[in-house]
Amino acid sequence: MTFNKAFLSLPLLLLALTSCMGDDDDSKEFLDWKRENDAYITFLDSQIQAGKEDFTKVIPSWASLNSVYIKWHNDTSLTARNLKPLSNSTVDITYALEDIDGNDLGNSFSNTAAYGDSIYRSKPNQNIVGMWAAMLNMHEGDTVTLVIPYISGYGARTINSIRPYSNLIYHVKMKKVVSYEY
Repeated sequence: MTFNKAFLSLPLLLLALTSCMGDDDDSKEFLDWKRENDAYITFLDSQIQAGKEDFTKVIPSWASLNSVYIKWHNDTSLTARNLKPLSNSTVDITYALEDIDGNDLGNSFSNTAAYGDSIYRSKPNQNIVGMWAAMLNMHEGDTVTLVIPYISGYGARTINSIRPYSNLIYHVKMKKVVSYEY
């Protein structure tokens, strides 16, 4: 009887081993992609430290293991008096998103919602940590490029066309703080 149970469970064991074997290719691909994304952030940090990049590394006090890199494209002295959202504020932004290889991962420009053409409306705290932190550092009218390390983005998860371990590069314009909430 013991032999029969072992013999009957053998096909299940082989099926499990075979299905795991196929994951090695995916794991290697994602491991290589993770390394590329880690190297990208390491290089960005070294360029910032050497004064060769205009990005500012922001580490939110409420999420000290996370960061976002922000490069302003406008004169911030002209927007400094404009509203700056809080976590519960409602904001309108436009954005385009890509990965470190320049692959298009989405944008707000196809949105035709009730808020207006191309607008993505949300509260900062309803977004990934990196976007949340960036929004809290922007004023109405600011145009920025954000580099969000995967740890502050979607991490090891696949989300639509975004591969695991993807650093996210957003091109964002904060159009308006619609509702300033505490």
